Amino acid sequence: MKIFLALVIIAMSAGAGSAGHLWMNNITVNEYNMTWSYIETFTGADSVAYRVSIDSGLGNNDSFISAWELLNADRQTRKSLKSAIDTELDIRINNDSGGVEVLDVDSTLSPDAIGKTHSMDAIVNRYNVTYRFKENILNASSIWFLGQANSSVTIVMPPGVDVVNSSGMNNVSENVANHSEITGFFKGMTTDRGEITLYLAKNTSYRVPEINVSSNFTSPVPTENLTMNFTKSAKEVASKARNAAIIIAAFVIIVLIYVFKVKRR
Repeated sequence: MKIFLALVIIAMSAGAGSAGHLWMNNITVNEYNMTWSYIETFTGADSVAYRVSIDSGLGNNDSFISAWELLNADRQTRKSLKSAIDTELDIRINNDSGGVEVLDVDSTLSPDAIGKTHSMDAIVNRYNVTYRFKENILNASSIWFLGQANSSVTIVMPPGVDVVNSSGMNNVSENVANHSEITGFFKGMTTDRGEITLYLAKNTSYRVPEINVSSNFTSPVPTENLTMNFTKSAKEVASKARNAAIIIAAFVIIVLIYVFKVKRR
């Protein structure tokens, strides 16, 4: 996730790679969707610069961050993040972004930013973007990510797909259990741009886990049995109704005969 927010640019004019400004990426890929969680941390002088940028850019420049100023910053952050993603989508499947749709963009700015602008207390902001895939990732041969250069990243792939190779990462480590989990850093192509490509292969030995059914689970009655029972009940009701109608008709006839005989006498 590559974020060039106006606030960050103002706050980090001295350089985004400073020790007081950290970016962390956590990417979870599922078969038909993906979430990219992003953590941004400001400490020391960088946290002061961040507070000042909010107060002067979106507030009343009174050296104090109020709740409404932080709310304005959060709103602006979401808008800037959405605009950055719309300008260049940060994920491609098989080197194409046409099959990827952004569903939701969310941000949570730290309430610790509220207070005096000269405070050097740490600020931890969180962002989250949700994507949807048109095709199953298990059938893909590669997946590409655009992120902040030199920022740490953890990519969790779904069961059923193997990562056969990767490019654009430093200090790569891979943990494979029932799925692949790759950690490392975005290798800087420029000062702020990093690109990672994972080359994929479908794991043909993967099988969808079977759902264990408890032995005391009551099996549902088959549909055909329900239909048969319903038909049988309907026939029984109809038969009883018909018999009752016959009895009533016979009784009426007997009464009419009796009345007719009485009148003749």
